[in-house]
Amino acid sequence: MLRSTVLLTVSGILAKTVDFVFRTFYSRSLGSEGMGIFSLCFAVHGIMLNIASGGLGVAVSKSVSECYSSGQLGQAGKTMKAALSAVFVLSLTAIGAVCIFSKTIATEVLKEPRCSISLVCIAPTVLFMGISYCIKGYFYATRRVVIPASSEFLEQLVKIVSTVFFLSKMLPKGVEFGCAAVFLGMSAGEFSSCLFLSLFYMSDAKKCTAKQKTGVAALSGLLKVSIPIMITSLVCSFFRMLEEVLVVQSLEKSGLSKPEALSAYGGIRGMVMPLIVFPLTLLSSCFTLLVPEISRAYAMKNKVRLQNLVAKIYRFCTIFGFLVLCTFFVFGERLVFFAYNTYQISRPLKILAVISPLMFVDSVSTGILNGMGKQTRLLVFCLMDSLSRILLIYIFMPRFGISALILTIIFSNILTSCLTYKSVIGFSDIKIKSSGRIWRHIAATVFAAIASLKVLPDIGGVREMAIGIAILGMVYFVFSFIFGAAKKSDFRWLFGRMFF
Repeated sequence: MLRSTVLLTVSGILAKTVDFVFRTFYSRSLGSEGMGIFSLCFAVHGIMLNIASGGLGVAVSKSVSECYSSGQLGQAGKTMKAALSAVFVLSLTAIGAVCIFSKTIATEVLKEPRCSISLVCIAPTVLFMGISYCIKGYFYATRRVVIPASSEFLEQLVKIVSTVFFLSKMLPKGVEFGCAAVFLGMSAGEFSSCLFLSLFYMSDAKKCTAKQKTGVAALSGLLKVSIPIMITSLVCSFFRMLEEVLVVQSLEKSGLSKPEALSAYGGIRGMVMPLIVFPLTLLSSCFTLLVPEISRAYAMKNKVRLQNLVAKIYRFCTIFGFLVLCTFFVFGERLVFFAYNTYQISRPLKILAVISPLMFVDSVSTGILNGMGKQTRLLVFCLMDSLSRILLIYIFMPRFGISALILTIIFSNILTSCLTYKSVIGFSDIKIKSSGRIWRHIAATVFAAIASLKVLPDIGGVREMAIGIAILGMVYFVFSFIFGAAKKSDFRWLFGRMFF
């Protein structure tokens, strides 16, 4: 199990890195206005995906693992047939609805007619992704993670080649056709991954033919797990789409033209936030090694072990969160230029970088609460966060413009991180003296930033910047150990758990 988790972590980091680098490529091609259209369409895609397959991947993984552990291979086959049938019906319904009403959705819901062609181009991915989720859940349950990990690299390769080809043909016709080209490339990548997984599953499914329970019972078991997850994801996706549309409308009310509003919105949502979230997506894969430990300790009611694990995880996430904050503060302008070939969004990046530690805390807290089985509480937090963001955008953005959006994002992260952190502390009954340790992290961050700015020369290329970031990291850890923000015993424990 540990080898499988490490393999998934490494493959996930590599795939996410490739995906982020490729995202910077098409972000440059589309520009901030194009990324605004891209983000609006992607909000609709999130709702479609949750309707078609929300929670089924998790449900399949849980159900199939239970079937294999009890030797009921036939029931595992019935479960997969029920899941894939549900995905086919729901996906085709969602795809048909979007394709038929694409112009209405673009004009009346998103308030941007240019989204119409992109919605049609991205709709097929719902079917391919839904099938892939189910088959990946099957292979995860049987502990054969090489197959789903390989499918991710095939998907990235096909997506990159297809998108480059479609962009060269379609982008000259206009930015809306450029967005459609990116979505066509995504559809091609998802199709290749789906086909790859399906071929492996078809050869593997022959042994799952024993007569067991009926398909109705299998579908019922899937729905019990998937429906709560689907409802949570669907509600959050709906509010996300409502928020995206409201942001553009509010920016127009603040005095910007429609292209300017889309450009400002795309710069924040489509460029700045992916850059800030990228380190979290990499390091969160490492933290997933520790979350199963939380589940076991909580289920066994081992209070001492639970408290020790929670305290260690929070110490790690704050260390890395402040390291990311320090990196963006020192190299923010150069990172933005290398990623997007512009300096215009460097100031918002440096301002929003302050939420990096909060995002790490919130991500880890959410994982711990999931390990404790507190999904209902997470749904409540999601609703509170979405409603507060929508309210702040509606009240302040027409008057203060993009500054209100930046402050709303900061407030949202403060709110969610505090809610999830307090819940974890309450459920684990642990006392953490966070205030004194936070000042130690701040001191280490400030001293590391000042020392790096004085020592490091001007960065001339990507290689020099990578070396500069590595030096900054070493300087930061030196000051972290000096100020007591990091403990050597914690790192010995972490590496011991991961590698030995």
